[in-house]
Amino acid sequence: MPDICLTRMSPYTAEQMFDLVIDVDNYHAFVPHCRGSHILSRELQSNGDTHLLADLSVAYKFLRETYRSEIIAATDKSGLQVRQVKGPFHHLYNQWDFIPAQNGCTITYTLEFDFAVPLLGRLLQPMMPRVVEKFIASFESRADTIYKTN
Repeated sequence: MPDICLTRMSPYTAEQMFDLVIDVDNYHAFVPHCRGSHILSRELQSNGDTHLLADLSVAYKFLRETYRSEIIAATDKSGLQVRQVKGPFHHLYNQWDFIPAQNGCTITYTLEFDFAVPLLGRLLQPMMPRVVEKFIASFESRADTIYKTN
């Protein structure tokens, strides 16, 4: 099962970046290949974390898929864990960590994936590092759009 891990420095606070990533309802406005995004449910857990269930529809060339994910958002806004519960992957898990730094924050994004259809995996797996780079860049660009002050 391939893993991809990226770490980036951001000039924005950990809380600002967390707020962007948890705003799933607006992914369709800035995430590449996202054709629809919707939070189905949101529950506060007894430990203070927030549990969300969300659908994300993606399209790329000949592929069109919708998958459902369970998202656990840390109460202190330090990170999120996302696990597919229904969709085109045998296994899909990603984690965002936001660590405050002197001039912003450090963002670490980890992705584990395994396509349910082996042929699809062989076709798409080589492209995944580039896809993840573009995915992360879309959040960086969105942060610039929303938070940058001149």
